[in-house]
Formats: sequence, structure tokens, C-alpha cells
Amino acid sequence: MATPSHEFLKTELFGVGDVEPVGRQVAIPAPVGGATVDAEARAAINLLITRLEAFGLVGLN
Repeated sequence: MATPSHEFLKTELFGVGDVEPVGRQVAIPAPVGGATVDAEARAAINLLITRLEAFGLVGLN
């Protein structure tokens, strides 16, 4: 079995299936405001944003 490679993913070449590759998108702002504040939902959304940033798919806030 081959040793796994730890190379970085080049996001300018990232695509899925027959979908064209995507470049880095603009930053996604964290959720703020609203009549009802759902702390658990905001925490989950912030985690997703952080992961997208870590993979270089969106710009940093």
C-alpha cells in the first residue's frame, strides 16, 4: 500500500464530477442580528465557514 501524500489541495483546480473547477470565493460573514438568536446554529455555521476558509475555498474574514 502506498504512503499517503500530505500535499496541499490546489483549489484553483478543485472540481466535483462534471462541474468546472472553482476558484476562491469571497469571504462569508459570520451570522449576526435577527429576531431570534440560535447560539447552536450560529456555532455550527461559524464552524462551516472556518472549514471552508481552511480549505481555501472562501476568503478569510
